[in-house]
Amino acid sequence: MKKEKLTKIERVRLSSTLAENLGKLKPYGIKKSKFIRQAIEEKIERDLPKLNAEKRRLANLIKYPF
Repeated sequence: MKKEKLTKIERVRLSSTLAENLGKLKPYGIKKSKFIRQAIEEKIERDLPKLNAEKRRLANLIKYPF
């Protein structure tokens, strides 16, 4: 599998509790940035079919001009 270059930058604000919990991953050798990227990717893969289905459903509704 070819490794994708990370070229885009996004800023994310975290609560202090969440930042603290992410800091607890360091002793296990888990990088925070990689962990966050994987979590976002998993969430998109899981929710994308639902979002596409809803978009198709809304597009297929009969729209009345009045």
